[in-house]
Amino acid sequence: MPAVDALYREELQAAGVHIVGVSQFNTTEAETVAFVERNGLTFPNVYDESAQLATAYGISGVPTYVFLDKEGRIAHRSAGARGVALIQSWLNDLLAE
Repeated sequence: MPAVDALYREELQAAGVHIVGVSQFNTTEAETVAFVERNGLTFPNVYDESAQLATAYGISGVPTYVFLDKEGRIAHRSAGARGVALIQSWLNDLLAE
């Protein structure tokens, strides 16, 4: 997450790309807040206690990345830890639209 946050601060925020972190699965709101603070995350993060977002986007594990296009459709979805280069390539695809 810190690497994604750096990418957000250095490139994405100025390009109008939004990132929202969603925490759920065996955690609490307090743990979510502590994680955000401990890692210095600057993009918005929310705690989804009832896993409504996970259900809506078909997420069954963490971390899962869901990238939406400008129309709000799922453009990329990936479960498991991913390198910043792969995330950057997906974001570049979306920025090129």
